[in-house]
Parts: sequence; structure tokens; C-alpha cells
Amino acid sequence: MKNYFTITILLIFSVSCNGQQEMKNESLEGDWYLEFQHNDIGFARTFMYFKTEVNSFEAYSRKNADRDILGGWTSMLGRTFTKNFKKGVVLRVAKGTHIVENDTLKLSGIFTSPIGNFYFKGYVIDSNLYAVLTNAKHEQRGMIKGTKKQVQQPLENYPDLFKATAKLTEDKIFNKEILQTKKWKAFVKDMTKVSANVQDDLEMIFAFFYYARKLPISHYALMKIPVSENNNTINADSKPVFLEEKSPPTAYVKIASFNGTATEMDSIFQIIIARDYKNLIVDLRDNPGGSVEAGMAFATSVADSTFYGGVFLTQKWFNKHNQPPTMESYPTFSHFTDASFDLIIEGIHNTDVLCLKIIPKPTVYKGNLFILTNHNTASTCEPIVYGLKQQKRAIIVGEITAGVMLNGEMFDVDKGFKMFIPTADYYTSDGFKIDQNGVKPNIETKQEEALYYVLKNLIK
Repeated sequence: MKNYFTITILLIFSVSCNGQQEMKNESLEGDWYLEFQHNDIGFARTFMYFKTEVNSFEAYSRKNADRDILGGWTSMLGRTFTKNFKKGVVLRVAKGTHIVENDTLKLSGIFTSPIGNFYFKGYVIDSNLYAVLTNAKHEQRGMIKGTKKQVQQPLENYPDLFKATAKLTEDKIFNKEILQTKKWKAFVKDMTKVSANVQDDLEMIFAFFYYARKLPISHYALMKIPVSENNNTINADSKPVFLEEKSPPTAYVKIASFNGTATEMDSIFQIIIARDYKNLIVDLRDNPGGSVEAGMAFATSVADSTFYGGVFLTQKWFNKHNQPPTMESYPTFSHFTDASFDLIIEGIHNTDVLCLKIIPKPTVYKGNLFILTNHNTASTCEPIVYGLKQQKRAIIVGEITAGVMLNGEMFDVDKGFKMFIPTADYYTSDGFKIDQNGVKPNIETKQEEALYYVLKNLIK
């Protein structure tokens, strides 16, 4: 009996010890230095602490970082009304699970951040962590890699970095009058204070994004791109243009972005024209824009007459004028007519005004044209949508567009950081400024109902 009792106690103690060992996975528990890459913000270094339990874990970046970035009052509201800043962290992995398979620690969970929530899936091997972030459609949106170590913080002299961004902006922005506005001065004041408190790249980039969004311009951002991956894009759109026949007289084209080439766009329209579709529905919902090359190829494939698309106005123009030019003076300006990114940048660098002129191709689509838009239809899309609406060439259905239409260019700052700065303003031929305003559709519907509306009500 005595031996039985002793064995029982030993078994209980053994189970207790094993359970305690399982509580913390030593290869995961603790501080991690991470390199974070995402389609929307580029590359950034950051830190997260991993806390493990039996087959589960949670991870989070620096606590109370929201107070350093947003300030006390705003951070309190953020914690109260959203779930993004629980305990003041910028990044979090919730509902994490871990399991060991073939000497590899496999991880999964929900990654939450100010730029959205994603599925987190990765592994730890040889003290290195690798993970990918995917959206609800299982599309890869980002990646994380890192090592388990502590690094001295802050990682950079962020106040000096911000001073460099402000100086670069003053040199390159299309209109220096913006630098005299209350919004710009408030931005400089806020970022000067915040940059002294942030501890890593990610906090700096999020802070810049948060305060820059209050400025009266788009195409203005701070980001970082690793030298070894300058030309890489995460999950780049492999098929930015998709053609589908809805019925014998009706074709549907989804243009996910204008990041493709003029050749790709031309090949799609060769098919459309050859099949002689009576109706063409072009879906630009959630199209963020892209290269002028593909955009011009699209516009010149559907335009039924030559027309001015508007003007890009550079710093040289605004140093001499306070207002955009009238259309009567357009013939005297340099004209941009070709589907070439290099040519448009050359024109913006060398002229006061660059005039966008749409000249139809020898063979174009001549049927009924319907364009679907939403609040994420942006940049390159917007002058095209406005021009085709203005010319009464297309019926626009859906929601007002994003209102982010300026010419932006990338510039080096320091320590691998880069800036996207608007170098030319844009006005339509009738003097409308699309940036900050957007383009209204002919027929307003909820974005998810736009296609159904066209098929049911507009196609005969």
C-alpha cells in the first residue's frame, strides 16, 4: 500500500512537471526581433514578445506604444472603440497555436494591425522564425522573418529621419504653398514630438501614415525597402486583367490594377473587338491604379474621339501661377499621348505643364461601355473615369472614387527609407481637381450591387 501511494505521488509529480514544461515552449517564448514586409507599407523592423501556453501562444509588440504615437486622449479612444490597440500594442497575434512536427515548430494564428487583420502561418527552425500573412481570399499580403534576440532601442535616430523627410518634401512637392498651411505645420509639430518616442521602423511608419492622412494631399508616404529586395513585390498581380463573357452580346472585364503592360491590355481588347460584343462592362472596383502605360492603353482602346484628359501642374507652374490653366491654352503645352511611364516622368521634370491627350487607336471598341467604381477606385483610374464620363462615352455605375489623383514619385531619404512625394498636381480639362474629391458616378449604387444593376437595368 505504501509503495502504491509513493508511486501515485511520483506519477502526479511527473505529470505536473511535464505539464509545467509544456506551458512554455523555450524555442518560442520571449523577445523576437522581426523584419516585417507588407504590400501596403513596404519593409520595417520591429519587435514582438511571444508568450506560450499548452499548444497555444499570443504575441504582441511594445505595450503602450499607442500613447507615444497617438497621444493619451486618442489612444484611450482607440482602445475603447476598436480592438486594434489592446494594451496599446501596434501588432498582435491572437488565437495562436503551435505544434512540433519533424523537429519544426509550426505556428498559426490571427495577425491584427492598424492596416487590417490577416491569417498568420509560419514556423520556427534553427532559432529563426518565418511566417506569411494572407487575407480572407488566401492571397499573400505580407511576410515576417526574424530571430530570437534583444536589440537596443530605438533602432534609428528617428527625429533626424523626420527632419530629412520634411526637407525632402520642401524640395520636391509640387506646390510650396502647402507648406504654409496650418495642416502642414501641425503635421511637422506632431511628427517632431512623436519621432522622439518611437522605438522601431514600424512605429515610425505608422506614425507618419497616421498624421500624414490629415494633410490635403495624397501620394505622400514614408516606407522602407530592403536593398536585397528592391525589385520584389509580394504576391504581385499575376493576372491584372480578366475577361469573361456574360452573354453572347456582353463582355465583362475585371481590371484589378493598371500594373500590367500596354501589350497585355491591347491583347484583351483585340479579343473583345474581334468578338464584336455589343456591351462591355469594365470593373474598376478596388483598382488602386498603377502605371500610366496600361491606363493609356485602356483609354485609347475605348475612346471614340480625341480629347484632352487634363493637365499635370509642376512646382515650376505653381512658382508662377496661383490657378490652373484654362483649356484654351492647352494647345500651347507639351502633350503626353503615349503609353509610357518614362515619358510622363520626363515631361513632369522638364515642363511647367504636361497636357494629357487621349487619341483613339486606329481600331477601338465601339459598343456600349459601362464602368463600375467604388471608394477604392483610385489614382490612374480616376482621370480615365472622369474623361470617359465627361465625353459621354461611358456610363459610370457604383460609388464615388477614392480621390487620390496626383503624380507621385519615390525618393531616397536615409538608412534605407524612401518617400513617396506628390510632384505634380492634376486638374481635368474643365478645371476639376480630382485629388481629395473623387469622381461621382452617373448612377450611384452600393459597390456590391453595381454589376447586377448594369446587367438588370442597362443592358438590353
